Amino acid sequence: MTKIEDFKTLFNTLTLYREILNDDLIKSLIKILDLITKEENIDEVIKQWSNMVTPLYNKEYGADWTKYINDLILFDKNYFTLQCASNNYCNINENILNAAKNDVGILTSLSKIKCSDFKDLLYFKFPYDKDIIDTLAAFDTICQTLSFDRIVNYHENNGVGIFAKYKAFKFLSNSEIEPITNCDNVSLKDLKDYKREQNIVIENTLGFLKEKPYNNILLYGDRGTGKSSTVKAILNEYSKDGLRLIQVYKENLIHLDNLMQKISNIPLKFIIFIDDLTFNENDDNFGALKAVLEGSVAKQPDNMVLYATTNRRHLIKESFKAREGDEIHLADTIDETISLSDRFGITITYSVPNKDKFLNIVKEIKEDRNIQISDEILFKGAERFALSKGNRSPRLAKQYIDYIQARLELNLEIE
Repeated sequence: MTKIEDFKTLFNTLTLYREILNDDLIKSLIKILDLITKEENIDEVIKQWSNMVTPLYNKEYGADWTKYINDLILFDKNYFTLQCASNNYCNINENILNAAKNDVGILTSLSKIKCSDFKDLLYFKFPYDKDIIDTLAAFDTICQTLSFDRIVNYHENNGVGIFAKYKAFKFLSNSEIEPITNCDNVSLKDLKDYKREQNIVIENTLGFLKEKPYNNILLYGDRGTGKSSTVKAILNEYSKDGLRLIQVYKENLIHLDNLMQKISNIPLKFIIFIDDLTFNENDDNFGALKAVLEGSVAKQPDNMVLYATTNRRHLIKESFKAREGDEIHLADTIDETISLSDRFGITITYSVPNKDKFLNIVKEIKEDRNIQISDEILFKGAERFALSKGNRSPRLAKQYIDYIQARLELNLEIE
């Protein structure tokens, strides 16, 4: 087994996985090894030890050193992992392959290091500080270490970097991509009614995943009808097939070119999701999105499809004053306001359900949750709930069932 003090030298030989040296835990480990070599005072060692162990003490890792190091290996983005994710492992240059095997060997050896191994080294270097060393926070090595073949297989099935670990992301104003760790777990079976509309999105997504012709989609319709839930449910259904979602807020659309460049070479498929899309007049983001859909010199990447939801068919908030403006070619101005929605290959309309459909949605959600209540009481309450809100929708149906379920579990009377 590799001695702990040897890692100070071994880390210098890392090539493909060298970015791992910038991880906070690894940086603290390197500082500890450096301090031990110089036989410095133990006070700084204790400080760096706490910095090293702290990342292990969360729900994701549960103090498991091996799992943490495994994640560093699996979620590193480098030439080797990108080639594996592109199913191009057989064509990797032999020198690069050997370098990858060397790097992985060093890191898997590191993942086997036990807390007791660390402390034994500290006892040896600081024999008069045993009592202090005994109080240092401990960690475990529970998770199974990774084999090289398992790493290759993982990237072939899951992609690279943070895209291998998460399925949903946010595109930020600084053009960074941030993972969404608490992704909505809505499934297709949770969505009631609107099967025709959902099937259009499903079929388009399957075409996208299978590299067949596909379209950007605008999901238009009344609030609460399940437009956004359809997109999220499709992500949950097909993420295992390499589908990922990046949500872009309207104010960041002007940076969409940067996002396209970031994902164009990632061997996964991305839904670029814009929720509740509307623009004010003279909005720079309007032109940015319009150019991406059709008209820009840069081609939309083949691994990207754009799904947007809106409550407005023409996407731009207009005033009567704008329609009665003093522009000579008024028809051109009006055409401009509808040109963006026309650039989506498919537009799907979600309308509010009538009373019978609404009550049927309520009933189906009740049955999914196995709630024991008569249809008569259920329907009376649901209709009263809808009237109090001033509309009927699948969202409202779910809210009513949440209300009913809570009252039943609290043994309260259903009004």
